[in-house]
Amino acid sequence: MKNLSIRTGLITFMIMFCAILPGMAQTYMQYVDSADNYIRIENWEAAEIMTIAALKTMPANKLNYLLWSNLGDIRTRQENYDGALEAFEIALAGSPANVKVLNNRAYTYMQMGNMDAALDDINESLKKDSIQEWPLQIRGVIELGKGRYDEAEKDFIRLKDIYPKNASAYSGLGKIEAIKGNGKESSEYFLKSLELEQDEETWLCLVMVNIESGWLPKAKEYLLTALKRYPRSGNLYLMRGVIHKKNYENEAAEIDKKIAIDYGADSHLVEKFFPNFKK
Repeated sequence: MKNLSIRTGLITFMIMFCAILPGMAQTYMQYVDSADNYIRIENWEAAEIMTIAALKTMPANKLNYLLWSNLGDIRTRQENYDGALEAFEIALAGSPANVKVLNNRAYTYMQMGNMDAALDDINESLKKDSIQEWPLQIRGVIELGKGRYDEAEKDFIRLKDIYPKNASAYSGLGKIEAIKGNGKESSEYFLKSLELEQDEETWLCLVMVNIESGWLPKAKEYLLTALKRYPRSGNLYLMRGVIHKKNYENEAAEIDKKIAIDYGADSHLVEKFFPNFKK
């Protein structure tokens, strides 16, 4: 998610301060500015202290919902999820159905593993503004994870059309095409995604779809490139083992499987391709 920042609201804050006592406004702004600086260097504890100080200085400020939303983000970074949700509730009381707050709370729910609640907030946010980049991307990811492929595809296509440089739109469509069994289309989407943004998971998906399509030379070519970028990727070493296995190079496959496990390969992938391995 994009870095936390309250700078976009500072001009609006300053306009409102024209009718406020200068000393109080100055103190308030000093706390706000300090919180912003601490957020930038990811000193979450200090950022929380400064944000709360600002809220206490001017508790009746109508724009405090922005600070409450930031406080929710700050607490999320500290894994204080109950405190974060409390802050978001106060923010929404000050600005009902605000898309920024809904998006931030959705992110917190995702960190908690509560995808249903996150999806509710994302849906509500997109009702207010249907072309937001991050909500469209995340809804596609959640729908894909829930196996609702048609809905996910709609979001990824919309994301691609509105934000053609969003790598996740193409990687999401690549996964959907892979599920459909369309290896060629899937590979093209993954390659387009990688043109826009280098990502280990996307490389893994590209290699896997080529393996599963039976295009082993191409899979090996992509794998060698990926391993140069991610030389300690357990999942990529696992794919090298799979290629060896399919070429009946069983000894080399076993060696790669061991390296993959040592490098933290996903246990579900290990079970899928090497179901009789011993930990």
